Amino acid sequence: MSQLTLQLTVEQIIELIQQLSPEEQPKIMAVLQNPWLKMAGKYKNDSQFEEMLNYIEEYRLTI
Repeated sequence: MSQLTLQLTVEQIIELIQQLSPEEQPKIMAVLQNPWLKMAGKYKNDSQFEEMLNYIEEYRLTI
């Protein structure tokens, strides 16, 4: 199966979504949601997360 890649601006995407029916718009928005949102809160209960962030910050200061 080949994959089609389109290069659209944000404005073009908004214009295309506005052309959809009110019933179709939420469906496409669900697909277009920022994939990073799925990661939100992933490390909320990880006891080592703060330690990892400190390590990253220290490393950045040395480079």
